[in-house]
Amino acid sequence: MSLAENQKRTAQAFVDGYNEWTIEALMRPRSDDCVHARLPASLNRPERNNEAYTTFFQPLSKTVKEMKMITQKIVNDTEQHMAVLHARGYGETPVGPYRNEYAFFFYFNEEGTKVVRVEEFVDSEFSNGFFARMQEYMKAQKGE
Repeated sequence: MSLAENQKRTAQAFVDGYNEWTIEALMRPRSDDCVHARLPASLNRPERNNEAYTTFFQPLSKTVKEMKMITQKIVNDTEQHMAVLHARGYGETPVGPYRNEYAFFFYFNEEGTKVVRVEEFVDSEFSNGFFARMQEYMKAQKGE
């Protein structure tokens, strides 16, 4: 398989992980030392290694149901070992519908079979409101 095909397949596997909505599926296309950055920087979200991303994902996996991510387009660059993917995500939560838009910048290993870094741009207006509501919900569930 060519490098271009590997990179496209790995980028799609990343999206498919969100459709499966398990941490195992989300980790499959990532290298062991993958770093995940959420952007824009104005969101003040930390970069996360796989362990930190797992911790971040666990509560979401229990509260966001029927998660679906749909690829809109992929632009692949084999010379730079990267791809850009535009996607839309949909799900249902106790605090209202989840509707987000993403641009992922994937940086691949030499073979294009693993993501070594992902930069995830999100709809910052939606994300700020949604995650604030989600934090309040989770606090209420814990009785805080």
